[in-house]
Amino acid sequence: MTITEGTADGGIDRLNAFDGLFLRAEHLNLIQDYARGLALAVGASGGPGTVEGYEVTVQDGALRVGAGLAVNAEGRPLRSERLVTLPLTGLTPGLDGFWWVEVAPATRDHGEAPVQGSYCDDPCSGTGTTRHPYTAEGVRIRLVEDSERGLDSQLPAARRNFLASRVFGAERTTHSPWPYGTAGSALPRAWGPPAVGPSRPTAVRLAVLLRVPGTADGFEVDVWTARRDRGGAPPYRYWQARLGMRPWDVYTAQILQFQNQLAQVLAASGTRAARGAGHVPGEGPPAAGPGPGPGPLLEQLALLGEQQFLRTHTKDQLGREVARIAAGLGAHRGPAEAAAPAAAAAGPYSLEQLGLVELPPAGYLPVRADDEPEEGDGDGDEDRSVPGRIETLLGPQAHLRYCRCGPADIAEAVEEARNRDRIRLDTPSFLDVLVPVDEEGQPSGDWVAFVRSRRRICYGPGAAAGSANSGAADGGTGTRG
Repeated sequence: MTITEGTADGGIDRLNAFDGLFLRAEHLNLIQDYARGLALAVGASGGPGTVEGYEVTVQDGALRVGAGLAVNAEGRPLRSERLVTLPLTGLTPGLDGFWWVEVAPATRDHGEAPVQGSYCDDPCSGTGTTRHPYTAEGVRIRLVEDSERGLDSQLPAARRNFLASRVFGAERTTHSPWPYGTAGSALPRAWGPPAVGPSRPTAVRLAVLLRVPGTADGFEVDVWTARRDRGGAPPYRYWQARLGMRPWDVYTAQILQFQNQLAQVLAASGTRAARGAGHVPGEGPPAAGPGPGPGPLLEQLALLGEQQFLRTHTKDQLGREVARIAAGLGAHRGPAEAAAPAAAAAGPYSLEQLGLVELPPAGYLPVRADDEPEEGDGDGDEDRSVPGRIETLLGPQAHLRYCRCGPADIAEAVEEARNRDRIRLDTPSFLDVLVPVDEEGQPSGDWVAFVRSRRRICYGPGAAAGSANSGAADGGTGTRG
């Protein structure tokens, strides 16, 4: 049998020791470099991302990043064992600007030891030489400024969601995937393996930092717009993206970004306190309750009068922003003021009015399901029913279908929605609202799930596409979506 072969170096050299070798520092360093090279190759094959920790917050005018562990694209572990703070005083973004919060590798030499018998020293000089014998491998936290066109033209409440939507949209077209990439719906002709990139990023993104004038801290952190927990190996994620699929770490980041922002928005508007007093999401903030003071809202109201803001927003946008601020100010009125007619101006609110214009393909809403009226209840109070509250939150453009499901079935439905398009609340969309039920089929819990409906039209060879008999309504494969 004839074998034809070729060889290539892998860039990882080990020491070929032998008796009589004069062992020097370069040999010891080579032993360390060999072990390091192997470890980096194994680490890179597992893919980049965060593993644990690295909580990012803004407090007292400083960015705070907790301890954690991440792996960069080179395969290097980025481990921090302490809290790192960065002062934000004087930090001003450029046009449409924001910052990526990143963790990058850093090294530090320390310790002290004398140099014995160095060839470069004069043994008779009487002077000693010392060096640092240890190198600590740590991390540095850095802010990298970037920009997203149109960010400054967004209303303050919508900036965070706008940036997240743009970042997720760009991620969707990574590697020019079919059918979302530059080639459109044309079937690609090249299906070769991914090439070796010229360079790999050494940093791992942890969060996005946005300047928010008028707020207590002046800045807002959005973790899941930037953070991607360590998921599949590079080829697994590459081919998922190449085939128009959404990698699991990207999908979970989209859901978590929405849930995190929704929880913060509802908490800021006093909805948590309202729930204890009998209020529910979708019925407006309470007339009075805890939460941030009115000062930031008044500063945002003053911001609306600035010339740059007026030039970049329509009258309709300005009207919606004034209404939102007025609703927030209504939450801080005293007991006597709460009884005034102006207090009722807050009214029902939707996610779009709270700045959440675009949602992930699936998610969860804080709505109690166990007080859903039975069929034929006829109490006429639609706004307090589950459908009424959901329709208020999702707005008139969402066409809804309600399904009672066990928790396991809801989890399966959320997982199935991974590759579907994101949901725009300002355009028509078809959604399934999944109400959790117990083993006896009764609604339970203080939440419901939503998923974007499947768009699947099935027909036989002799039937016209989209005919009345095509599809299967009970299986969710009809003309919905």
